[in-house]
Amino acid sequence: MKRFLLPFLLLSEVLLSQVCFSTVDDLSFLVISHLKSASDVTIVAYSIDPEYLGLKSPEMVVEVPVEGAFVHISEGLLHSKFIVLDHETVIFGSANFNRSSLEEHLNNLIVFHSEEIASFFENIYDWLVFGKKPQAQLKTKEGKFFLIPVVDGEKIVLDALWKAKRYVLLCSYAFTDEDVFATLKFLSSRGVEIYIITDEWFESSRLRDFPLGTFHVLEVKEPLMHHKFLVVDGKYLITGSANFTESGFHRNVEVMFETSNREYVESFVEEFDRIWRGYFVQGVRF
Repeated sequence: MKRFLLPFLLLSEVLLSQVCFSTVDDLSFLVISHLKSASDVTIVAYSIDPEYLGLKSPEMVVEVPVEGAFVHISEGLLHSKFIVLDHETVIFGSANFNRSSLEEHLNNLIVFHSEEIASFFENIYDWLVFGKKPQAQLKTKEGKFFLIPVVDGEKIVLDALWKAKRYVLLCSYAFTDEDVFATLKFLSSRGVEIYIITDEWFESSRLRDFPLGTFHVLEVKEPLMHHKFLVVDGKYLITGSANFTESGFHRNVEVMFETSNREYVESFVEEFDRIWRGYFVQGVRF
């Protein structure tokens, strides 16, 4: 029975968009099983472990040098994380493609099955390797994709925040962006409930010097909290590879995904709730 079940599961993952979280899903299995079934693979990521992934001859662009990959060199980091399979499937999210990121850290990955979305991501590879003009953004039925630094990531986040009427959920590794923080302070003064899950970067940043006021903050100590997402009023979601930092919004090579798709939004609200309630991690609240 198991022989027939695995191909069915893989087929389901390819045909349907799928949101996965390390708190409840095996991200390692998700990535490696898709790679095994693909004949054409393109990877762009900050860090890749080809041996761990069982890669044979993929096209790769990396920030951290690895044998066989094109190494990105520019002012900002290559910080995006995505895989394109057979020109039609994309695995994209907060996780780097190595053992620790997929198995140990708090991360998310979304699987899209769309030639249109795959083409957008393949254009990023062509931009990084061949210098071709990239596509700055893409609007699809799934949501909107934005390429940073071609697009101002901070503006996208701030525009979403100004829609907040009831609450904001912000879950981000290395949250240090002062404009986002100031906007959250203003929203809080208007009665919007602000919930933040972050990591030890926040404790050592300038933001920690400012009064937190009515903010609800959870600083996750372990495992490494590597998510990057924002939910506004349970209606809007922004996620992707960009940390909520000045460099993440303006200098690094990042991909940001914005959507009001109810299934995506609700899945990230549930993930925020899992972490906030301490089902999987230990943290410190302020």
